[in-house]
Amino acid sequence: MTVLSSVSLVHSAASALVVHKFGGSSLASSERFHAVADILLAQPQSSAFVVVSAPGDTTDALLTMLDCACDTPEFELHYQQLAQQLRLLVSRTLTAATAPLVLNELNHWLAAIPTFALAGRNNDVLATGEKLSALLLSYLLQERGRAAKAIDARDFLQLSGQQVLWPQSEAALKPHLIPGFNVVTGFIARNELGDSITLGRNGSDYSATILGRLVQAQTIHIWTDVDAIYSADPRKVPSARPYRQVPWAQATLLAQLGNPVLHAKTLSPLQDYAAELVVRSSYEPEQPGCKVSRQAAIEVQFVTDLTDVVLVTLPKAVTLTAHSVAATLQLTVFAVPGDHNSWVVAQKNLDVLLSYLGQQQIYPRVSSEQYQAVAWVKPAAKQQKQLSLQAAHWLERQQPAFSFDNDELALWLFAPALTARELTEFHQLLLPTQVRLNVVVAGTGNVGAEFLALLATQQQAFAGQIELKLAGVLNSRQACFSDELTVQNWQAQLAAAPLYQQQDLLDYLTALPSPKVLVDITPSKTFAEAYAGFVQTGCHLISANKQGVTLPLAQYQQIAATVAEQQVSWLANTTVGAGLPVQRILQELQSSGDHIQQISGIFSGTLSWLLCKYDGSAAFSDFVLQAQAEGLTEPDPRDDLSGKDVQRKLLVLARELGLTLDINDIKLTPLLPQGLEQGGWDEFWAQRAELDRALAQTFAKAAAEGKVLRYVATLTVTAQGPKASVQLLEVAPEHPLAAIQACDNVFVIESDWYQANPLVLKGPGAGRLVTAGGIHADLAILARQQIAAAKAARHSQAQAAAWANERA
Repeated sequence: MTVLSSVSLVHSAASALVVHKFGGSSLASSERFHAVADILLAQPQSSAFVVVSAPGDTTDALLTMLDCACDTPEFELHYQQLAQQLRLLVSRTLTAATAPLVLNELNHWLAAIPTFALAGRNNDVLATGEKLSALLLSYLLQERGRAAKAIDARDFLQLSGQQVLWPQSEAALKPHLIPGFNVVTGFIARNELGDSITLGRNGSDYSATILGRLVQAQTIHIWTDVDAIYSADPRKVPSARPYRQVPWAQATLLAQLGNPVLHAKTLSPLQDYAAELVVRSSYEPEQPGCKVSRQAAIEVQFVTDLTDVVLVTLPKAVTLTAHSVAATLQLTVFAVPGDHNSWVVAQKNLDVLLSYLGQQQIYPRVSSEQYQAVAWVKPAAKQQKQLSLQAAHWLERQQPAFSFDNDELALWLFAPALTARELTEFHQLLLPTQVRLNVVVAGTGNVGAEFLALLATQQQAFAGQIELKLAGVLNSRQACFSDELTVQNWQAQLAAAPLYQQQDLLDYLTALPSPKVLVDITPSKTFAEAYAGFVQTGCHLISANKQGVTLPLAQYQQIAATVAEQQVSWLANTTVGAGLPVQRILQELQSSGDHIQQISGIFSGTLSWLLCKYDGSAAFSDFVLQAQAEGLTEPDPRDDLSGKDVQRKLLVLARELGLTLDINDIKLTPLLPQGLEQGGWDEFWAQRAELDRALAQTFAKAAAEGKVLRYVATLTVTAQGPKASVQLLEVAPEHPLAAIQACDNVFVIESDWYQANPLVLKGPGAGRLVTAGGIHADLAILARQQIAAAKAARHSQAQAAAWANERA
């Protein structure tokens, strides 16, 4: 299918096409219409397609009117009640200047209802609610200063039976589009004869995915009253877990089983068109919602149920499929696992199914008893496809009438039906309670390798509380994303892994089940610039890479905003001081009400080592070479010698204090003579004598005065704003910065509480072991957060089970 030429006029090439669908509960009142307008105006796109359902219970009210169309007094009563309700909705939503324009249209539509009802034009009656929602929302957006137009889907959307006439619908849509918000009615369309038709219950979701495919949208947001797709119906199982991502195959299976959020016909237009589908809550628009992902997830699984169903057994020779019949009849009909001739259907829909099958000369057997069907949609992981021993024993006690099973689905038919307590119990037995934190490690150099070596110890330390699963390892060239990856085999697995692109990592993180964390132990600025994208996958972030927390202020703030939006953690405590907890101390001081006045000290373990070791007996560059060999420097030691590494660390601490500094706001006097930072390492090495002479002269001068050299960073918070500098100083032996060991970092913190007697933190600030240990300290913090969240969830589940027991 080609992209609509009109769409290119509505959206710039740089702007992603988005379809937003709002259901009746999202449009149930004047306040909800304004909330929807707020949501649309807050979107990054300047224009979009919007699909709307009828306000609140309008469709139900119209159906009630149609049921009593021949009873004039009752019809008139319902008619007047609905007319008053809809007119009040318009008056409360729009201003006095605009409301009459919509009321005139509404009165015209209302006047036609009695005639349509008596003539049997029921679908024209049912279209009233959607037409009002589209018109009302478009005028509301216009009042907010945005271009908007209401479009009746019957003016372009054509179906033949259950099949969308794609080319005809695409061509008919083009003339109606405007640059701005195109607000389209859901639920309604026309057939080949031009008659109004409806798309069935939840038809507006179907309208949204049809429209998404017609306009080649990248994303379709289904805004509803829930913020996720749950592991079970939370109205029946209060302890159901919300998922932020659901793989496409499982979503399709859930829809076929009658899931209350996902519907089979909603997904059908996207089977061969890969738009992103996101379920979001219009009541909590700040939540990211749940994505239906084309990638397979590992641990996502579901328990769903249908009450009052019967088992229909077709003759073996029948080739008709339950899926095709469900699509034709727009009903929930599904074949049991392992037997395509045994179907489950709700008792209330049995007559419709039997009538249809009779037309095909098919006469099935129908069970004499009604059942509750309980289905377990299994996770993708092979080791989780079998029932636990506890769940198997539970089923033995319940004695289901029928049991069916395959690799994707297990199904049981119960008579009598399970109580709410029993269903909640079964849900808890089927879904594992072991918490897993998926860990993806970027960077396998000195520190990265040390971090991975220590991970086995960390896994043992948390055994029984949380599984720290190594889910991925990558360097600048190769990436290993495998469920078979371990701390013992990662080197061999990575060596055999293919080359990768950043999109491969994003796709993997998107598919990886939460909770998950990306540990950045690279020195790469390019990798750090992609943080926002990584975080948008719902991934926590541990950054040992200073580049991320010292990006230009706008980029840094964008990452921080994404972290807040996704409600994940960003820990970066090793970016300053390696394993020393300087950032955590600052966090605790500020959270307890203290005010930091000044931070100063020696922030570079590398320069600390060099200036402690250098005694003039050999060239300074010889000591640089030794430090590099011992893994104490950045990959290019000039990053240390230039002072830029210290400058970045000072910026990290400034941002920890909430100061809006950029790197150029910090005055820098480098240790490296001017010009030597240019070119490659070999070019520098050829000119190292210039560095040696400069340091020898400075050292001799300080020694003659009985002083030592220290490279010092200072950040002072004043009423006029922060002042920050990085420079080489000569300090007397009695100075606090003089008496240090090689590699020591020293942080002197002066605050309201620590003014006369500053708080001093001192210890090794460089080295692969202490840095890797510091990263593990961040990982431990994140692990404890997940353990606490799991305990809170289990407590809630216990309360929910008790509540369900009371109800039962």
